[in-house]
Amino acid sequence: MSFREGLDDQGTYYQLNEVAGTTPIVFIHGVGLSLEIWKPQRDFFKNHSTIAFDLYGHGRTTSADPITFDKFSDQIDGLMQYLKYPSCHLIGFSLGGLIAAHYASTRSKKINKLILFGTIYGRSAEQQQEAIKRYENVTTESFDIPKQLSRWFNEDYLKKNPHESQLVSTILENNDHQEFLKSYKLFSHFEDNMILFNQISAPTLIVTGENEVGSTPEMSKKIGEIVKDSKVEIIPDGKHMCGMECADKVNQVFGNFLNGN
Repeated sequence: MSFREGLDDQGTYYQLNEVAGTTPIVFIHGVGLSLEIWKPQRDFFKNHSTIAFDLYGHGRTTSADPITFDKFSDQIDGLMQYLKYPSCHLIGFSLGGLIAAHYASTRSKKINKLILFGTIYGRSAEQQQEAIKRYENVTTESFDIPKQLSRWFNEDYLKKNPHESQLVSTILENNDHQEFLKSYKLFSHFEDNMILFNQISAPTLIVTGENEVGSTPEMSKKIGEIVKDSKVEIIPDGKHMCGMECADKVNQVFGNFLNGN
C-alpha cells in the first residue's frame, strides 16, 4: 500500500491510496465541499485503491471556465490518465452524483460500478424554484453556514460532533465565492435532460438519506426506475451529509455493493 498526493497535469489536486491489484474507487464531492468529506469512506476502503480529488474551483484545484458537466467529466478523464488507471468504481455525492452520472452515461467502458449518493432528479417546479432562489440569495449575500449545516445534518449530531461540524464549516468558509457560484449555478439550475440517465449501463447503486430534503428518497427511486441495472438504498434517519453522520451504515451499504454482496 502506498499513498501519494499532488496536482495532475491539469491542476487537479488528488490523494491516492494505492493497493496493488485492486480497482480504484474514485470519490467526487459536492458543491462547496472538498475531498476531505470522504475520510470515513476512504478509511473504510483502506484495502482498496482510492482516489479522492477536488473539483475545479474547489479546495486545492485550479479554477476553470466554463463550468459544465462535460468539463467535469474531462477532469476525471485527465486524472485517470495521469494516474494510469483505465477504469474505476465511481462514487459521486450531490453535485458529484450528477457528475458521476454524466461520466457513466458518456464513458461506459471506463466504469465498473457506479454509486449515486444524494443525487437530485425529477425536481418539482417548486423544488426547482427553491433551489434557484437559494443560489440567487448567495450571489449577493454571504453563505449562511449554520443554516446549511442544519439542512445537511441532524441537530443532535452537530451538538455531539463539534469537530466534524467545524471541518465542514471551515471547508465552506475557505471557498472562493465566485468559483463556488459557478458550480452552484450548475447544480441549482440542473434539468433532468442535461444527463442521459438511461444510457448508464454499469451496475448502479442509488443512495440517499431518509430525511433528505434536497435529494429526496423519491428522487432516488425515480433514478432507479430509469437506470436499468440498479438498486436503491435509503439510509435510516440520514440527512444530506449522512456519509459523515451515518458513516457506518453508509460504508456497509457501499461495501456490500462494491464487493458483490
